[in-house]
Amino acid sequence: MVLVGCASDGLSFEEDIAPIVQYECIGCHAGDEAEAGFDLYDDAFGAMVDASSAQSEYPLVAPGAALESYLWHKLNGTQVLAEGSGSNMPLGRWLSDEEIDLFAAWIDAGAPE
Repeated sequence: MVLVGCASDGLSFEEDIAPIVQYECIGCHAGDEAEAGFDLYDDAFGAMVDASSAQSEYPLVAPGAALESYLWHKLNGTQVLAEGSGSNMPLGRWLSDEEIDLFAAWIDAGAPE
């Protein structure tokens, strides 16, 4: 498998991750009624990077460390390994392996904006 981008060729939130978030996450995580109080509508990057999780001691996105990022575990359905709870995200379906790998590569690259 070939990833869409990597740290050396400019992997970024805006170009690589935001389109997935917009399509897969905003429907449930926006505004006053956002699931788990996790609002991604106005500032998805700020809501995720170095942000605390309500379900785990892991931060949502720990720049440079996908395996220590709760969001990565929620996307993989391994949230229990991060001492978290709930279901995988997006709820009721799965991202493709390529999309999950892209999140991991972006996080491991330092979660650049």
